[in-house]
Amino acid sequence: MRKLLPIFLFLTFLTSCQTLVVTPQHPMRTNSLELYNTYRVQTANEGTRKVKVLKQDQEKIYGKLKSGEDVVINKSDVRTVRKTDVLTSLLVGAAAVAAVVFVPI
Repeated sequence: MRKLLPIFLFLTFLTSCQTLVVTPQHPMRTNSLELYNTYRVQTANEGTRKVKVLKQDQEKIYGKLKSGEDVVINKSDVRTVRKTDVLTSLLVGAAAVAAVVFVPI
């Protein structure tokens, strides 16, 4: 049982690192993306990109890649958008460790 604990904690950390903001079941709205935050955007044509959102209008998202390249993405091409949230991940991991330590088995 003790050997499975690190694996469980690692998987919990990985699954909680990213939050799905836009999916096919939850389409994009005008306020789905916050400006100047970094998101992983998966499009139908170009795959997944890590984009810092600078501006958006009704049809397009304007952003910048880590390399400094400006990007324009059509909202109609977006499949999923994920937001990385490390603080929440750390809190979930700490709660899992606390539960294992304080709850007797």
